[in-house]
Amino acid sequence: MDSAAKTILLILGGLGIIWLLSGGVSRMEEGMFITPPTFNEPSEIYGEVPSFWSFLKRPISEENLSQEEKLQLEIEKAKQEADQIEYDLEKIKEREDTSIYKDKIEISRNYGSRSNVNEEYIKLKVNNLEGEKVNISDWKLKSGITGTEVILGDAVKLPYTSQKNYLQAVFVSGGEEIIIISGRSPIGFSFQINKCSGYLEQFQDFEPNLDKKCPLIEDENLPITGPNSFNPDCWDYIDSISKCETPLNYPLDMQSECRNYLVTNANHNACITSYKNDFDFYKPEWRIFLNRSQELWRKTREIIELRDSQGKLVDSYSY
Repeated sequence: MDSAAKTILLILGGLGIIWLLSGGVSRMEEGMFITPPTFNEPSEIYGEVPSFWSFLKRPISEENLSQEEKLQLEIEKAKQEADQIEYDLEKIKEREDTSIYKDKIEISRNYGSRSNVNEEYIKLKVNNLEGEKVNISDWKLKSGITGTEVILGDAVKLPYTSQKNYLQAVFVSGGEEIIIISGRSPIGFSFQINKCSGYLEQFQDFEPNLDKKCPLIEDENLPITGPNSFNPDCWDYIDSISKCETPLNYPLDMQSECRNYLVTNANHNACITSYKNDFDFYKPEWRIFLNRSQELWRKTREIIELRDSQGKLVDSYSY
């Protein structure tokens, strides 16, 4: 007999000994059985054929254990039960602390590690709310490390410059984005972006920058004919005006009708008056300013939590 065959026989013999020590045939109670034949029915095989490994996996009878081993086994069982209870309690606590808006509104990007408070911001993404509008004015951002927290607050839906504006609750819809800046607002309040907001970028510094996608002056209903129609020099000047730009210097010889029109209409407030009723006037973006003078978040090892009006966790972002 060669060495390979001897090795196989030794392994099989060892496994057989283990099987016998663990109960042998007496542990096959749930295995395969044969019904005795009758005059009406033939004999049948029923039950499952137990595998050899299933015998090894079955618990060893406590009858063969010493008192010390039984005590150790009971301690181990108690530890497992305690671990399971702790796990279950943690899951219950987690469910109780989870907002109904989890996965509906989430922290999509984070710039909390920046040193300049006006450049420190995070982005929230609003997913499908199935037509629902959610008031987030009394929601909070909280540091899971330091415990620092701040309320998002109200905003101006339709902001004008150089005049009184009124704050109101922020209601967000699916598909919108909320940029929350730790610092102060360059115009004094939080607001929703619209197709005229790019004008604000000319005289203020926003982070991130506002998109300059305002309607062009040349696309407005300008006087082409008639006694007050613009002359060729006026049209050339209008063509040179960039989007979302208010002209600051006019040629000395500019046609008076042209100058008067541009002074009145080429600015932020006039743009709002002209376009505020358009179906696409409002853009799916809010700028929320927390009006802090110092950074809110740690530069490293930070956990930023978004919590709803009931204090429940909507989402968190760690870095």
